[in-house]
Amino acid sequence: MKVTNTNITDKEIVEILSKAGMDEKQIKAFLSDCCGKDCCAEKVRVLRNARRSLLDSIHKEQALLDRLDYVIWCTENKS
Repeated sequence: MKVTNTNITDKEIVEILSKAGMDEKQIKAFLSDCCGKDCCAEKVRVLRNARRSLLDSIHKEQALLDRLDYVIWCTENKS
């Protein structure tokens, strides 16, 4: 995915991070002003962890959908 708009407001960041499961304390820490490469690396680490957690949740939900589909198939094809 190519990013063409690199301008994102703090409000948008808060909404995204909140929906990704981060609490208020984590979001405030993320938004805190800091300078330097280490801070940027830490923010990327936090974002990647949030992404990984969200993806794990998606995979668990997908597994449940697969099981439900199997139960539906078994029910429809019962002889």
